[in-house]
Amino acid sequence: MALGKHILAEIVEVSAEILNDPGHLERRLVEAAKTSGATVVESSFNPFVPHGVTGFVIIQESHLAVHTWPEHGYAALDVFTCSPSISPADIARSFADAVDGHVSDLREIDRGTDYAFSSTASAGSGAASRSIWFTDRRDNIALSLKHAGVLFSETSAYQKVEVLYSVGYGRILLLDDSVAFTERDEFVYHELITHIPATHHPNPKRILVVGGGDGGACREFLKHGSIEAISVVELDPTVTEAARDHFSNMSASLDDPRVTLVHGDGNAYLSSTSDTFDVIAIDCLDSAGDAFSETFLETAKSALAPGGLLVSQIWPPTLPDDRYVSDLGRYRAVFEEVRPYLGHLPTYSSGTVSFVLCGDDIGSPAELPAPSSLRYVNQNILEAVFSIPTFAQNRED
Repeated sequence: MALGKHILAEIVEVSAEILNDPGHLERRLVEAAKTSGATVVESSFNPFVPHGVTGFVIIQESHLAVHTWPEHGYAALDVFTCSPSISPADIARSFADAVDGHVSDLREIDRGTDYAFSSTASAGSGAASRSIWFTDRRDNIALSLKHAGVLFSETSAYQKVEVLYSVGYGRILLLDDSVAFTERDEFVYHELITHIPATHHPNPKRILVVGGGDGGACREFLKHGSIEAISVVELDPTVTEAARDHFSNMSASLDDPRVTLVHGDGNAYLSSTSDTFDVIAIDCLDSAGDAFSETFLETAKSALAPGGLLVSQIWPPTLPDDRYVSDLGRYRAVFEEVRPYLGHLPTYSSGTVSFVLCGDDIGSPAELPAPSSLRYVNQNILEAVFSIPTFAQNRED
């Protein structure tokens, strides 16, 4: 049995413009790897003068590499994988299609079939432990975390849900290869999305959490003695399953008698419910897009009780694009008062997590409940989080 499969592919009739664009080539090769089921660890693409690009993509299962000759419309690609479930030939064809070319020749080699391997080769006391890096990649920035293996992996009807065990941050929940939270610093996110709105409402009793199927937001809201009922509407049951298996310090809150867990679409829930809420928390990894459009926000606003507040994560101002401003614009089109606030979270790709608190009249914060149980939010932070850096304020002008 071979230890792995290696293919060499000739890709032809590709435009010189594409073959000279390292960013485009990198996105397409990373996309081809992910589509095949490979786990991307790192990538690097280097342009040459006057033309040509060399790039590689490291995957947990091995590697992909490409070199281009734009003047000939040609790219040489090699793909090696030690996973029997990943087809390197399919990766090559997918990449060729993505760059508007085609594979003119493909050669496949079985690797590791001609040698006898000792089963004791790595069993000695001197064997090195394996270290693997997971990389959460955005367009122009990436966060890498060293981990020791996958504890949970399932592709639901909505997304890929994984739990890794990281060396520095404990268990990590990944949603479609993006870090949702880690067990070592999740308290930052969950304290900020709950205690800021709860202390700015005079008497929060009824809470709606859209998302939040891990239970982290519930855990924090329940620290407020005034809370009578929390409804959690989580789209993906697999998120809750992963949390119950691996994040019991959060998911245990879902069993509190004041909590009702519904697996369904938050938009549909808000459109059909006759209940009203003192606080609505949009606890989702990415609160942009059609799911959280102005129409959704109008529906959510209509479900707020008098004096009610809505809180949501938004795109951080520390990333160099316009999403922070466009996110604020959506909320300002619906709510009378919109106040962005920030926190420091090392396992978010920019190091900054951002939220927005919305309502018709946001007052001053009350005293925190059980402050000794909180690790990030304190009485001073209740006001300080709204101190937005000058560069972020200038982006709003």
